[in-house]
Amino acid sequence: MKKILIILPTFNESRNVEKLFFLLRKENLKSSYLFIDHGSNDGTLEIIKKIKNKSPRNVFLIQKKTREGIGKAHKEALKWAYKKKYDLAITMDTDLAHHPKYIKSLIYKSDNFDLVVGSRHLKKNSMTNLSWFRVFLSNSAHLMTSILFNINHDSTNSFRCYKLKKINKNFISLCKSNSYDFFYTSLVLLNLKKYKIENISMQIKGRIEGDSKMLIKHMLKSVFNMFLLFIKIKLNLIK
Repeated sequence: MKKILIILPTFNESRNVEKLFFLLRKENLKSSYLFIDHGSNDGTLEIIKKIKNKSPRNVFLIQKKTREGIGKAHKEALKWAYKKKYDLAITMDTDLAHHPKYIKSLIYKSDNFDLVVGSRHLKKNSMTNLSWFRVFLSNSAHLMTSILFNINHDSTNSFRCYKLKKINKNFISLCKSNSYDFFYTSLVLLNLKKYKIENISMQIKGRIEGDSKMLIKHMLKSVFNMFLLFIKIKLNLIK
């Protein structure tokens, strides 16, 4: 049986985290769960600790005092998964954008691929309850990664399954960003290393409860770093 870890980064998700965990348990995934919280102050931590107390064997928590970035959270959680020798690490948002019903498809596809990515670009109307601006950002990022890196995966989506037994953990240290650009950077680097990557079609929903954590500065930084990554690859500074 595969040893599976589901990684759940949180920052002020008190309105969503308990609902999400309920949906996860309904899937009967036979997995462990790692919450990594970056300085929540809205009661999220108390809810996670309550969840952990009810399931002490398979629910774990990494607690940070301050917000260090979504990319940093994913990197630390993946390092933890490698250290604990999990076979698969599944990452997802905790704002209910990613429905747990798609996880089994990720796991199934991982039999033949090293990285499986959920994609909102394979079918029409795969983004619901999202503002036109968020849809524009998603489509723009998808277009740019396709043009610059010849990648047709959903490069900014964090809903993924990493086959840790196959992927060398050194890719984590090559991803310098601690922000949202970790997602496309990691995908570009793994593609550059010739790992087998596959998509699954999924629908992504906009947040119903709570506030978005993405700021304008995060978007601008991501655009700048995308072009910087392209230049480094063209100059053979990254191989």
